[in-house]
Amino acid sequence: MQSLFFFLVALAVLIVIHEYGHFWVARRCGVKVLRFSVGFGKPLWRYVDKTGTEFVLAPFPLGGYVKMLDEREAEVAEQDKERAFNRQSLAKRSAIVVAGPVANLLFAILAYWLLFITGIPGIKPVIEQVETDSVAWQSGLLAGDEITQVDGRATPTWNSVFKALLLHVEQGSTATVDVLSGGTVKTVTLTLPQLDLSKAGQLLTQLGVTPLRPELAPVLGQIIDESPASKAGLRVGDTLIAANGVSLNSWNQWVELIQGKADQVLTITVERQGEYVELQLMPVAGEDGKGRIGAAVDVDNSELPVELQAELRFGPLAALQEAVIQTWLFTSSTLKSLWGMLTGNVSTENLGGPISIAQIAGSSAEQGFISFVSFLAMISITLGILNLLPIPMLDGGHLALFLMEAIRGKPVPENIQIKGQQIGLFLLLMLMFLAFFNDLSRLFG
Repeated sequence: MQSLFFFLVALAVLIVIHEYGHFWVARRCGVKVLRFSVGFGKPLWRYVDKTGTEFVLAPFPLGGYVKMLDEREAEVAEQDKERAFNRQSLAKRSAIVVAGPVANLLFAILAYWLLFITGIPGIKPVIEQVETDSVAWQSGLLAGDEITQVDGRATPTWNSVFKALLLHVEQGSTATVDVLSGGTVKTVTLTLPQLDLSKAGQLLTQLGVTPLRPELAPVLGQIIDESPASKAGLRVGDTLIAANGVSLNSWNQWVELIQGKADQVLTITVERQGEYVELQLMPVAGEDGKGRIGAAVDVDNSELPVELQAELRFGPLAALQEAVIQTWLFTSSTLKSLWGMLTGNVSTENLGGPISIAQIAGSSAEQGFISFVSFLAMISITLGILNLLPIPMLDGGHLALFLMEAIRGKPVPENIQIKGQQIGLFLLLMLMFLAFFNDLSRLFG
């Protein structure tokens, strides 16, 4: 229920932002807006303002719409015809249509800006171990080195390092890395392997780098639905005590154990509200063959040593620049992934539907304000990009028709537009079916 609640909150926020973009520009272009609806179906709540616009909250929240005065949809009074959408210039109609996706992208910039000026806490990027003959070893990285910059950009936390390196992995290229080594700064050239984005989490392992991590108490802070941890009966707040009768005192020890016990049943002991509970847990093998249980540690139960504490923070202007860069990076990454799906280079199994989004919304909200706002920014970018695809019924489909109108010098015939809408509806239904299928496969497979 918690995942569903935060999913609906996220969806409502992003729908309002998207539709408000259409609404705001339509009003500025002199178009009469008849209805601003969040959701579909029979209205649960409505309000009519002094201009005659009806604001509606409907029961089915998978979208929304702004209905404008249009002679193609209903008869329009003579005195209102100049305010009809279809009577506007091509430039105004295009601006109104593109305003929704643009609003989503602007919201993402605002969200990232807020995070950057607030400060994002993290762990200093200090290397604990470099494997011999690995990419990192060959570049000259050493145990104890602290990564300070990647490609000239400051990287005070491991998260900022990971994001900076991620820019290179889709094509496989080199990065210039500055490190603090033995009290002096040195610059190395790191050659990154080409990786599928779905395997990007293995990047540091591929490079042969083990980050220096603090010892964390083995207290569970997150359980993924339908995961081995969930099926075993583990709960958020449980403290892991022992496995097969052997006591394990840190989260790192548990991670090492679980990774080496894929598809093996473990008898574990946990402390729950002052009582000891014994459970049966079987890790499942991930793509790398290592065991996974679908649980995360509660970092708030462990105190991070002062020498490893770091924060990614910028002043207002620098934060705006970083927010634009972050939005562009995620936008380009999303576009590359979509292109990869079309060309067959990226599996369509990466496509997620409302169930996956709901689970991510719930887990990001559990992890706090920063995670949830980051999630909203990423989903807002994705929503904006998807709406710009040249598929009839989407904003991008309308823009494609406007482009053809500009080339032809007159609107596309109505019968062709109707056929296009039918094709667009079919494509959208197929896309939704694939997303739901992937969701159900992850849930029950």
